[in-house]
Amino acid sequence: MNRKKKMILIGGIVVLVLIGAAGFVAFSRQKAMKAMMENMGQIETVRVTRQNLIDSISVTGTIASADAWDVSASAKNVEVLEVNYEVGDYVNAGDVIVVLDTTELELSLTEAKNKQILSEYTEGKSIETATESYTEAVEDGTDTYQKAVKNEADAKEALIEAAQEVESAADKLLRQEERLGEARAAYEADPTPEKEAAWTAAQKEYTSRHQAYVSAAEAEEKAQEAYENAVEQLEDAKKNNDKNINNAADQLEKAQMQQKYSNDSNQEVIENYQKQIDSCMVTAPISGVITAVNVAVGDTYMGEGKNLFSIADKEFFVVSASVDEYDISSISKHMDAAVIVEAISEEELPATVSFVSPVASTSSMGASSYALEIALKDANEKLRIGMTAKASIVLDAVYDVLTVPYDCIETDADGKSVVYVDRDGEKIAVEVQVGMQGEYYVEVSGEGLDENSVVYYTTPMTMNRERDLSEDFEMLMGPPKGNPGGF
Repeated sequence: MNRKKKMILIGGIVVLVLIGAAGFVAFSRQKAMKAMMENMGQIETVRVTRQNLIDSISVTGTIASADAWDVSASAKNVEVLEVNYEVGDYVNAGDVIVVLDTTELELSLTEAKNKQILSEYTEGKSIETATESYTEAVEDGTDTYQKAVKNEADAKEALIEAAQEVESAADKLLRQEERLGEARAAYEADPTPEKEAAWTAAQKEYTSRHQAYVSAAEAEEKAQEAYENAVEQLEDAKKNNDKNINNAADQLEKAQMQQKYSNDSNQEVIENYQKQIDSCMVTAPISGVITAVNVAVGDTYMGEGKNLFSIADKEFFVVSASVDEYDISSISKHMDAAVIVEAISEEELPATVSFVSPVASTSSMGASSYALEIALKDANEKLRIGMTAKASIVLDAVYDVLTVPYDCIETDADGKSVVYVDRDGEKIAVEVQVGMQGEYYVEVSGEGLDENSVVYYTTPMTMNRERDLSEDFEMLMGPPKGNPGGF
C-alpha cells in the first residue's frame, strides 16, 4: 500500500517537474521577447535568406483507394452458391470471391443452340429453293427472250424481202405501162387488126403486172406489221425476262439475309447466355482488400448492375477532395502536390493531381465546388481508406533562391526595383530583379547580393504591428525553413 502511494507520489513529482519545465521555457521565451522589445523597439534590417518559394492551394479531403472496383455479374435471377471471403480479407487478382448457380442458364444455352441448328436447316432450305427459282428464271427467261430475238430477226428479214418484191413489181409495172402506151400509139396511128391485138395483149399484161404489184404491196404491209409485232414482243420478253430474274434474285437475297440475321440473332442469344455463365464464377479484378460484400449464400442475385462485392487496392491511394470555383481554374492534371495525413505522420507525402472534374459536384450559398483527386506517388501500407488528409497543390515554385520580405523592395526614380544594402554601416542602393512572390517573401537577384547581405526595410518594423508576437519572434530569431508557400 505504501509502495503504491510512493509510486503515485513520484509520478506526481514528475508531472510537476514537467509542468515547471514547460512553464520555465514559456517564461524564458516571454522574457526574451520582452527584452527584445525593450532593446529593439524597431527592426530596420533583415538578412537575405536562401530558401524555397512555393505558391500553392491547400485542400482537405479523405484517403481513398487509387484503384477501387465495384464488381457485378452479367447473370441475373440466379442463386448465390458460395461467398468465399469477408470484408477486410486480402485477396489476389483472379481469386474466386463469389460463385453463382448456372443450372438454369446452361439449360437456356442448350435450347438456344438447338434453335440455332433448326434455324440454320430451315433457312438453308429456303436458300436452296430460292437458288433453284433464280436459276430457272434465268434459263426460262433466256429461252423466251432468245425466241423473241429470233422472231424479230425473221420478221425483219421478211420485211426486207417483201420490200424488194414490191420494188421489183413496181419496176415491171412501170415498163409494162410504157409498152402499153407504145401499143396504143401504134394502133391509133395504124388501126389494123394486128395493131389492135397487140394493144389488147399489152393491156392484159399491164393488168397482170398491176395485180402482182398490189399483191406485193399488201405482202410488204403484212411483213411490216409482223416486224412491228416482233419488235414489241422482243421488248416485252426483255422486260419480263429482267423482271423474273430480278424477282428471283430478290427472293434469293431475302432468303440469304434471313439466314444471316437469324444466325446473328441466335448467336447473340447464345453468346449472352455463355457470358452470363462465365460471369457466375466471380473473381477479384485486382489484388486488394474486400471493402464490401453485398450478398450471402442462398440469396437470389437479380443482376441489373447490382454489386456483388467491392475491392480496393490497399497500397496505393488518392486524396479525394473538392475545391471551390475560385481556385478550380488554377488547378490542372499532373500538377505536383504534397500530402500530410496527421493520423500516421507529419511527413509530407509526394503526390500529383490525377483528376479534376469538369463540372461542379456541389453548390452551396451561390458558390460551386469541384471534385478532384490527388494520387500519392508511393505505396504506403500505413494509410487506411477514410483517413483525413491535407494536401497542398503546387501552382508555382522556385527552389534555393535568394529572398527578402516585400517591405524591403523599393522603386527608384527610374522605375527600377532596388533594395538598400548595409555596407559597413552605409546604406547602398542595389538594383534587383524581382522573381516569384510568395505570401511574405519575394525572390530577388542583384549584383553582390548573397546570403550574407543585410538589407533595410522601407519602413522600420515595430513590434506592435498586427502580427502575433510569437511569429515576430520566430522571424527575428532566424529565417523560416521549408516552403513558405506550402505546408
